[in-house]
Order: sequence, then C-alpha cells, then structure tokens
Amino acid sequence: MSTKVTVGSGAIGAGEIKFYDSIQPPLTAGSYTLQATQTIQNLPGQKDDPTYVASQQLRVDGPRFTLDPSQISSVFPPANQLGNFDNDLPHIVFNNFALPWSREINPLSQDINQIPWMGLLTLYPDDMPSMTNVNPNVSPPQTITVSELIHPSNAKVLPPDLGDTIYEPDSTKVTVVDVNLAFFQAIAPSLDELPFLAHGRQVNTDGKVMLGMDADGCFSLLVGNRLPMATDDGITKNTIYLVSYEGHQDHLHGSTISGDYNQIRLVLLGSWEFSAAPARGSFIQLMEDLCDKGRGGVTLYQMPKQQTNLPLTPNVTVDEALDIGYVALQNNMRVGENATSWYRGPLVPAPTKRDFSYGPYIFSDHAMQYDPGTGIFNHAYSAAWQIGRLLALSDATFAQQLFQWRMDYITEINNDAKNEEIQLKASAMMAPEANGAAVNMVSATQSLMATKLSKVKWPKVTPRTQTTLGDHLPGIMNSDEVSAIHQSGEDPLIELSRKLKGGSGKVKGAKA
Repeated sequence: MSTKVTVGSGAIGAGEIKFYDSIQPPLTAGSYTLQATQTIQNLPGQKDDPTYVASQQLRVDGPRFTLDPSQISSVFPPANQLGNFDNDLPHIVFNNFALPWSREINPLSQDINQIPWMGLLTLYPDDMPSMTNVNPNVSPPQTITVSELIHPSNAKVLPPDLGDTIYEPDSTKVTVVDVNLAFFQAIAPSLDELPFLAHGRQVNTDGKVMLGMDADGCFSLLVGNRLPMATDDGITKNTIYLVSYEGHQDHLHGSTISGDYNQIRLVLLGSWEFSAAPARGSFIQLMEDLCDKGRGGVTLYQMPKQQTNLPLTPNVTVDEALDIGYVALQNNMRVGENATSWYRGPLVPAPTKRDFSYGPYIFSDHAMQYDPGTGIFNHAYSAAWQIGRLLALSDATFAQQLFQWRMDYITEINNDAKNEEIQLKASAMMAPEANGAAVNMVSATQSLMATKLSKVKWPKVTPRTQTTLGDHLPGIMNSDEVSAIHQSGEDPLIELSRKLKGGSGKVKGAKA
C-alpha cells in the first residue's frame, strides 16, 4: 500500500520528521510503449464503428553510470574530516527524493521496485591499493567504455548482467572498480538487506540552513552496512564507495555464483574519505574530568567550583553566578583596558527564564549587560547575538536574501531622496507664485505648466495632410493638366511618363 507524499508549506509540523521505506517514482528508468486507441461511433453509413490505434516508443532516463554531484546533499562522516566515527554507519543524503529507487536493480524485472539499485561500501586501508599492499581487495578506479563494462577483457572479472537494456552508446565513458569476489560477498549486503539500507525522509526546514537547495524538506538516504575502522594506536583512513548494484542482484552476499570468477566489476558513482580516531573517553568521562581538583593547577573561578585551601573571603554574588553556570573570563576592552567579565553558554545547570525587558539588539555590544554594583560586564547575551549572526550568515540562501532585502531598501531610500529633491526644486521655482504657501509636487507642476510653459512660443508644425506640394515638381500635375488628359482621352500614365522624362513639361491640351 502506497502513501501519498505531500510537500509544500505546512506539509509537516515544526520539529517533526517522516520516514518512508521507499519512494516509488511514477515511472522507473527504462523503455515504455505509449499506446492510444480511438473509436468513432455513430458515423453515417458505417455499420461498424471504426477503431484507430497509434503507439509511440519512449524511454525514461536517469542516473546510471554517472551521478551529478549536485544531487548529493551531504555525507557522513564528513569528507576529509577526523573524528570518533568508528561507531557510526556511513551514510549519504540525496536531494533527489526517489533516486535510490529510480531504476530497477534487476533491469529485466517488471515488479514494483522497493530495492535500491545503489549502495555504500566501507573500505579499510588494507583493502585499498598502496605502495605496501601489492594484493589489494579493490583495484584503483579506472575509466572504461560501456562495452568494456559489459564484456571485460579479463575472463575472471564478473560483469553486471544488464541484458539488452543498454541504451547508451558503447563508447560512453564509465568509472569502475574491480573488487575481489570473495571479499565483496563478505562485506556486501544481501538482496533482502538492501531495502533496509535506504529510506526517504521528509523534514520541516523552517529555520534550517538549506545550503541553496529546494526547501521542500524531501530527501533520500543510503546507509552503509559496515562500520569504519579505528585502531587504538593511531588514525585510520576509511574510504567510502558509492557503487551501482544494477545487474548484480544475483551476485550479492549469500548468492551462489556459477563460473570461474575471482573479481566483480562495479560502477563507481562517487567516493569520499575520512579518518577515524579512537575515542578518548565517553561523554560522562569527559564531564567527570571537569570536576577533577585543580584542573592542571588552574585556580580561577570556574564551574563546577573547585575546593581550595586558599583563605578566600566568601562572595555571595560570585557563588551565585558560579552556581547558575557563569564563568569569569578576562575581557580585553577596545580602549586597551583589561577587566574580568561574566560569560555563560546556552547549557546551564539551573532553570532559566527569558527576560523580555532586554532587546531587541541592533549589534552585539548592545546586548552587553553592566552591573553597577560590582562593575562587571555580562557578555552572555552579546556572545549569543554574535554566534547567531554568524550562523545566519553562514546560510548562503539566507545571506543572499538578506543582501537583496538591504539592496531593495537602499534603492527605495535613494528613490525617495531623489523625488524629494525634485519636489524641493519645483517648490523653489514656484515659491514667488505661491506667495509663501506650501506647495507639493503636483500643484507646483500644474502651476509651472500654466504660468511658465504656456507663454512659450513653440514652433507650429503643419500636418502632412495639410501640406500642398508645388506643381513645379516633375511628378506633379496641376488641375488644368489633369482636366486636359480627361478631355483628350489619353492614358494618364503615358502623359505622366512623358512629363517625368523632361518633355515639354506641359500636357497636350493644357492651358499655358
């Protein structure tokens, strides 16, 4: 049973997310025949109703051997980053809502497609080719033709079974990797597992950074089935391959392959790398470390408070500030002075209440709070304001719209200033006639037209309909010549031609 996907404003509430096990496109990639039948009824003189049939071949295309990088929204773990990723399954997010199901994993199948045709392979350093690894499980990526993809020159390489569904020219370029067959079947998912490694999701994008994407909140996602490697003695580089499983439905984990093959050829659609490092401690351990006495010999006020044997005088204000999450930090002021100021982040150990008496803030310094009793500044709100501003400007879509809004506002201000300047000039010109009374642009213009421009002697132009051409011109006949032509019965064109050729200049029979 299918579920209708509703997109647009209000399709999903704030803070909500919807998951879809698969997104079925109206038509998956492949060849189709569109057939139309028309029957004409009740034709006069026709015993049987004639029927006409027409058909049209069409092909639905989509990504197959290459993938446009713009269709990738994000990857995790992030590319070229270092972190504690050994407990995170790699995944990739696509902007195309139905991409993993846009074509059949079995190109010869006619069933409803709920199995993604693509997947992720997680590869460790020992799997990849290197100077020290002469027998890697994965070959370096190579660019070949579609013909070489289907018919490898090495008989030991197992190609995808695409049948007769190849519509691309044989010379089409494609990037492939050859993987050790036993290794591939060991790490690849089974056909039954593939549907659980892809899903569609719809999220509410209000207030989110859209990175220039369409803000409908619809994405598709692929998850890898192999955890990254992280060793205890250093940093481990992991490689993720986005590969096509089309035509390999019978070659996945758990399948029995007939034939003498030792490698399998996969279409490589994309890849990224990241480095995994061993965890230096859990969140609880890191938080407990903050409570260690001394913290490396630092004796400043800090949260949590440390026990000390120094003879300090109790300070109620300081103790209260520390109890609610503030820390005392050095503040280098713009005038060159050094002072101590309070700061706290958004995470606090005690309930907080929003104070609506503050704000709105025009700039970060506007959010600084000063306690005249202690002479100490509180930078909590000013730092939060600056962080919020940087987060907003890091969103390219928001920054572009903000810039456009500012440009529109500046343009409007400039136009208003120009109109005001013109109105002032017009008002100044009409000041004597207005006898000191206030005038606006409309009244000033009307007065100017009535008192100034109406007295100007503009040159008059005679319309062409009233313009009389002189009969001295070669092609012009006066009324006597026209009358003589009519009386003589001569052809007017002949007489006109004779006059144009410089004859006597007079039509025969015309008065001198």
